[in-house]
Amino acid sequence: MAKKRSAPSELDELDLRARIAALETTNAHLATKVAELSFLSTAAERLCATLDRDEIARIVLDCTAVAVEQRQRPRFVIVRAGNAIALAGVASLAEPEAAEAIRAHAVDIERLLRAGDAASLGGFLLIPIPGDRQEPALGAIIVAVDGHPPLSRDAIRRLVRLSALAGRGLTNARMLAHSIAAGVTDELTGAFNRRYFERRLADELKRARRLGDKLSVLLFDLDHFKAINDIHGHPSGDRVLCAVADAISGSVRDIDVVTRWGGEEFAVIAPGSDSGDAVNIAERVRQAVGALSLDLIDGSKIGVTVSCGIAWVTADIHTPAQCVAAADRCLLEAKAAGRDRVVALRDAPAHQGRAPDAHERNSREHRGAARRS
Repeated sequence: MAKKRSAPSELDELDLRARIAALETTNAHLATKVAELSFLSTAAERLCATLDRDEIARIVLDCTAVAVEQRQRPRFVIVRAGNAIALAGVASLAEPEAAEAIRAHAVDIERLLRAGDAASLGGFLLIPIPGDRQEPALGAIIVAVDGHPPLSRDAIRRLVRLSALAGRGLTNARMLAHSIAAGVTDELTGAFNRRYFERRLADELKRARRLGDKLSVLLFDLDHFKAINDIHGHPSGDRVLCAVADAISGSVRDIDVVTRWGGEEFAVIAPGSDSGDAVNIAERVRQAVGALSLDLIDGSKIGVTVSCGIAWVTADIHTPAQCVAAADRCLLEAKAAGRDRVVALRDAPAHQGRAPDAHERNSREHRGAARRS
C-alpha cells in the first residue's frame, strides 16, 4: 500500500520562498553584470576604432550618458595638454559653463589629477582617466550631480571602468601623435626637421605651379656658432639653438613652415610670398635674433646674429633642389659679405636654360649692426 505524502510544512514553504528569492537576486545580479559587460564591450569596441583625441572624447560622452542612464545629465571631458588642462568635449552643457567650471576649480582639479583620485567638486563628480606612474591621470570624466537624481553605485562603477578604457584610448592616441611628431620634428628645437622640409617643399612647389602662385625659400645660418660651442660648451650651444628657433617661429607668418635644416641652419618655406614679402620676413627674423640676450649655462650672457639667403620660384627655379641651391648661394654670399645680413636673388626672371649666377643676384644687402658673440 502506497505511503501517503505529507503536506509541506510551514518551514519547507519558507525555505522554498527563500531559495526563490535568492535565485531572483542572483538573476538580477547576473543581469546587471551582463548589461555592464555589454556596455563595456560596446565602449571598448568604439574606443578601439579611433586614435583621434576629440573622437575619443565624443565617444566617452556618449557612453557616459548610457552609464548614468540619463542622456540629459550635463557632462564633459577634460584632458591634459602639456601643463594645461583642456576641455576636450561637452554634452548637455554650454562650453562656456564647462570652461568656467574648470577655471573656478583649476587648483582642485590639478590636485585630483596628480593624485588620480575621484571626488565631488562644485556640483560635479570628477572621475580621473588613468594614465601611468609618471602621470596618474590623463584627464577626467566630469558629471553633474547637483540638481539631478543621485548616481547609483552601479553607475559610478560603470563610469570608473569607462574611464579606464578611455585612458587606454588616450594613451594610444598620444603614442601615435608622438611617433608622428618624432618622424617630422627636430628633437632639440621642436621645429620641423629636414625630412619634413623636403617633403613639404615638394608639395608646396606642386601647388604653386598648379595655381600659378608665389613661393619663397629662406635659409638662415647662425653666425659664429662654432665659437659658441668651443668657448661655452655644447649645452650652451643647444640653448642658443632653441632660442633662435623660437625667435624665428615668432617672427614668421602663420602659414610659413619653420624647419631645422641641420646644425645651426634653419630653413623657412614661405607660401604665397614674392621677393619683397620674403625679404620682410627675413628682416623680422634677423632683427628678432639680433635682439636676443642669452644667459648661458656657464653664466655668460651673449648676443647672436644670423645671415640669410633667399630664393623664390622663377622660370628656371622650380624644383626643390634648385630652390635650395639658389637660396644657399645667396646665404654663402651673405656670410662672405660680413654676416648679419639678408641677401636675395634679383627679382627678375633668370635666363632660360641655366641657373642664375652671382651677377643675377640682388645686389641689395639688408644689413644690421654687426654684433659679436
